Amino acid sequence: MNNIWLIIKSNIKRKRGVVILSVLSGFILCFLMYLLGSYSAGALLSKIKIGIIDYDDSLLSKNFKSYLIRELNYELIEHRSFDHLSKLLIDKDISVIIEIPANFYDKFAAGEVEKLILTTSDDFENAAFTEAYINSYLSSIHMLSAVSGGDEEVFSRYLTEYGKAGNPIYKAQAFSLDQKQFREKEGFRNTIGFYLMTAFALAMVVSYIIVDDRRTCIYDRIALTPVKSGQYIAGNSIFGLFLLLVETLIYCGYMAVMNINIGFPVYKLFLLLLMFSFFVTCFVIDVSLIVKSKNGLTAIIMSFNTIGTILGGAFFTLDLAPKNLQNLAKILPQYWITDALYKLMDDAGADIGSNVIILVLFTMLAFLIGAVLFSQNYKRG
Repeated sequence: MNNIWLIIKSNIKRKRGVVILSVLSGFILCFLMYLLGSYSAGALLSKIKIGIIDYDDSLLSKNFKSYLIRELNYELIEHRSFDHLSKLLIDKDISVIIEIPANFYDKFAAGEVEKLILTTSDDFENAAFTEAYINSYLSSIHMLSAVSGGDEEVFSRYLTEYGKAGNPIYKAQAFSLDQKQFREKEGFRNTIGFYLMTAFALAMVVSYIIVDDRRTCIYDRIALTPVKSGQYIAGNSIFGLFLLLVETLIYCGYMAVMNINIGFPVYKLFLLLLMFSFFVTCFVIDVSLIVKSKNGLTAIIMSFNTIGTILGGAFFTLDLAPKNLQNLAKILPQYWITDALYKLMDDAGADIGSNVIILVLFTMLAFLIGAVLFSQNYKRG
């Protein structure tokens, strides 16, 4: 046990920068959780943006724009160039372009009817509602025009009174939303993938240590001391697990201290991430026993890391993916840890027993493979 502890202390002294990086990774994850959560909440609750080209610049056009802002809570992007607004529409920065014709006020003042020109892309829902609201507004203006009997002065007076009275629209919430809880949950959801990526990146340091020790003959010198090969591997493994534990404690500690609601108790999250950390540590040790170069280690570990995290659904939901791709994802441990977290977020009492069992089996498999590889290398001297 003393020999294992000496190896751990030696690694901490040799890799102080990595220990600091582990601490920074935990704080960066906390910052990302806050940042991405705020962004998600802001994107969901942001105002609908409408492009406006006002060729009329009259009392009626001003009244119409006030109606869009005050009653519909739209954000207007005014510009004189249709090409400029078209680019915004194509880039989905606005939902629709509304053109107010030059004779908009004059036509209604004379008792006639005028239409607005709408240009839309593929934002069908917002475009449909906007068109319905515009038709409702124009119907009201047409009634004022009809009552004024073609008298511009009377129409102007009616329009002013209409603007002061307002045209309230009854709006019902499509769903009930706790903004704080939504921000916290989405912040956590968006950092799951980053945690999985950084876990492999930090643990990869252990494989670098073993490769460097083999290349610089430190491993051979250790073999001449009372330190056994098994103790050497155990010390490095515990050091790798220590790096992941530091990051996990900061990540989970932030949620506990700030009382962040992720949909289930933080201690369950900690235990799941700790279980995944065991797998990651065993996996990088396995690779370091097979591959002799840093380039090879980096290629294998980061490829498995990136592909597994993406296919596992940590960044993108797999619900709309082809069935074959969904089945392929199930052979990856990243899928089972992500799936367990998503289940708990939706229902704190969800049954994740199968996920836990499969993660344990992945860890045991990685451990057994490492034991076989180590024994073979030991026999070969």
